[in-house]
Amino acid sequence: MSNPAPPPASDTTLPDLNAIPRATPLPPEKAPDIVSWNADTQSKHDNIYLLSGNVEVTYQDHLLRADTISYDEDTHDVTANGHVRLSGGENDEYITASHGTYNLKTGTGRFYDVNGSIGMHGSGATPDANGRTGLVTPNPFLFSGKVVVKTGPRTYDVYEGSVTSCLLPRPDWLLTSSHLSLNQDQVHAGATVFHLLGLPLFFLPYATHPVNSEQRQSGILIPVLGQSSSKGWIIGEQAYITLGRSADLTLGLQYYSLRGWAESSTFRAKFAGEDFLQAHFSALQDRGFTPEGGTYTNQGGEDVTAAFRKQLAPTSRIVGDVEYLSSYVYREAFTENFNQAVSSDITSIGYFTNQNHGFDTDVRADRYQGLKRVPVGDSPGEEVHILHVPSLDFTAIDHPLAGTPLLWSLTGSVAGLKRAQPDFTSSGVVERVDLLPELSLPLHGGGWNLIASIAARETFYSRSRVTPYTPGEPPVESTDPVNRAAFDFNVVVRPPAIERTFHVPERFQNFLGTEIRHTIEPEITYSNVHGINNFLSILRFDDIDLASDTNELEYGATQHLYFRPKPKPVKTKPGCPTPSAASTTSIQFSQAITPPELPDVMNPTPDQSTDANGIPDASAQAPQSPTRTHAKADPCAQTVVPTQQEWFSWRLTQRYFFDPTFGNAVIDGRRNIFDTTLNLSGIAFLTEPRNISPLISRMRFRTSGHTDVEWDFDYDTGAKKFTSDNIFLDARKGQLFGGISYAGLNAPGRFYTENIDTNNNDQATLTGSPVSNFKQMRVLGGFGDPNRPGLAVAANAGIDLNLDQIQYAAIQTSYNWNCCGLTVEYRKYELGAVRNENAYRFNFTLANIGGAGNLRHAERLF
Repeated sequence: MSNPAPPPASDTTLPDLNAIPRATPLPPEKAPDIVSWNADTQSKHDNIYLLSGNVEVTYQDHLLRADTISYDEDTHDVTANGHVRLSGGENDEYITASHGTYNLKTGTGRFYDVNGSIGMHGSGATPDANGRTGLVTPNPFLFSGKVVVKTGPRTYDVYEGSVTSCLLPRPDWLLTSSHLSLNQDQVHAGATVFHLLGLPLFFLPYATHPVNSEQRQSGILIPVLGQSSSKGWIIGEQAYITLGRSADLTLGLQYYSLRGWAESSTFRAKFAGEDFLQAHFSALQDRGFTPEGGTYTNQGGEDVTAAFRKQLAPTSRIVGDVEYLSSYVYREAFTENFNQAVSSDITSIGYFTNQNHGFDTDVRADRYQGLKRVPVGDSPGEEVHILHVPSLDFTAIDHPLAGTPLLWSLTGSVAGLKRAQPDFTSSGVVERVDLLPELSLPLHGGGWNLIASIAARETFYSRSRVTPYTPGEPPVESTDPVNRAAFDFNVVVRPPAIERTFHVPERFQNFLGTEIRHTIEPEITYSNVHGINNFLSILRFDDIDLASDTNELEYGATQHLYFRPKPKPVKTKPGCPTPSAASTTSIQFSQAITPPELPDVMNPTPDQSTDANGIPDASAQAPQSPTRTHAKADPCAQTVVPTQQEWFSWRLTQRYFFDPTFGNAVIDGRRNIFDTTLNLSGIAFLTEPRNISPLISRMRFRTSGHTDVEWDFDYDTGAKKFTSDNIFLDARKGQLFGGISYAGLNAPGRFYTENIDTNNNDQATLTGSPVSNFKQMRVLGGFGDPNRPGLAVAANAGIDLNLDQIQYAAIQTSYNWNCCGLTVEYRKYELGAVRNENAYRFNFTLANIGGAGNLRHAERLF
């Protein structure tokens, strides 16, 4: 039974205080096992102490303050009156009340006119200039009530009260009820009213809210709402189901008023170490549509992805990443990610690997599905399928050859292969055995570095291709086996780097630093591969099949500009300790400067937080994390501005081919791709015998963390044109940010142009071109931060410069209050006859609860 209300204060005459020794509480962190207190006056009557005036009672990790307190030393009951404050405990509670009763030993009691919090203030937190301490958890919990009954160390009953995770006294949102029950993980309430910005919005017969940010709970998520010109009104709902401590399942169903029903599900599981399993499914039962003057079109389909990792032993693991897509049109028409909508490749792979002491053994099976022509209207699509079913790969990296300065290495594989494309399918499974042993000799001296290597390669195929090729006809497979043999000689020479350090005049040191170092690092590579006289007889499955004869010289150089920033003294904030002299900003140049690895602009690294279908990684929380949340900040933390040591890097390289036909492998008038050209550039440039490759340039300029400029191009010196041209500029200053990128391609290739009839926006013709020629531009700009209070606006667009047409565009605006926020977006897609859509999306987010709407966090522009 709960304790009764506290009795009125006693008027008993207090004894002489000088006769009573002062009680000094131990520091809270020592957690005393006895009761101690401080008070202006105190007296004892039998087993009851009467304390008055600025009373502080300490027991274990709790601190109780009040104007007057009576304490029964036998029962440990406390009656407190006036400005009651209880803080501490394993729940990090903080309760203020007008009066109340409390048992120090059991941690139970009753308080009146209460405001309280859990995880709000830590006893060890450093107060700011106003005496306030920071939050100790990202998910604080605040409550108030006329009566609060503390039924245990971490459980409460709140009567005629409210709960919220926003700061009082004016929270952005709160739940009110006549009775709320709180435990260490969540709050339960019946007959609840939800208030937003002071307005009661709706009634909930039953509601729960997490108190522990790490606690997951099954339930119905906030509905999804939206509108689109091609989908109609969008209404959806999701259910979140916890499956133990480390797994969960999300099931969703959406209704598109113009198209039909769409289903989705996501399963995630996290195991020990880095092991995980995750899968995602999405589908649409499209009722189809008939454009004005067009034909009936159904764009429904299914998309399934899954990924897993399992560590079997310290040196071995099994990994998989697979996808099944029933229709490219389905993904192009319904995905919200533009890059995914225009992606034409699907890869699936599963492998077992064992790595030990420089030896690597893999067993893998993979599938490649590439779309070469999009099906539009009556025009059929064209796809290429390549399978390894399976492949056994072995690699031994450089090992010393005993008693010599030589190093040996070995790569080999045994694979079953199959290829299917329009007008050609390999019969059965083609067996391939490939073996490549290599000897190398590294030499160093006087700043010169040289490595020479020789290798012999033998490859066996159980089937071959009929030669000579018939122009314009599909490949013809032969049942005759074929052997391919090659001898490879390679020399790489790196002369000493040329470098010079320049002293910067004092007047420019704030911008340029005290010193600038310029380095030039040349590199020369000679390669000779001969013995492959049957390149045209080889069926193509992967890069192993692209080996050809070559006799070539590669030459190039990389330049760097480094700078030493001017040391800046660290300013000490008021009330904070003075940092040591070692805290000043400074860097030192190393004796050997290793050039940074250049980014692969042809194969940019995808966002690692989600896969192609937007599945979060295994460590992400579900449901999706809210936009706004509280955060603990160290008021004495020094602002660290990262120093930028490298301003500028530029690599130029080119190859000269002494054998312009590559062992008679080049076919005039068509695109030729060999492993040596593929390793130089991702852009095909061989349509006839030639002696010199395009000039490859990779340039980056970055003077600070606020700007980044990159220009990468392939320039064909023979044709005097840029076959590839990519420019990227990104800048950020305070709350302003922006970026612009340009991508141009003018190279041999298989390229189809879709011509649209402007009268009905339907496809008119589909024409082919021997040259891939496109120019695209992307722009991004905005102001603000969607994770901070206030207004934020951002917009982006993708423009096809050849067609003078916007392929996609979006504008987002966001406004955040203390712990809730609203984001609204307009998005446009122009993807020919497959998709012409105007979509309106929004997301309303409550801190530590979730969001309502159909705009996902990963799709924000900021």
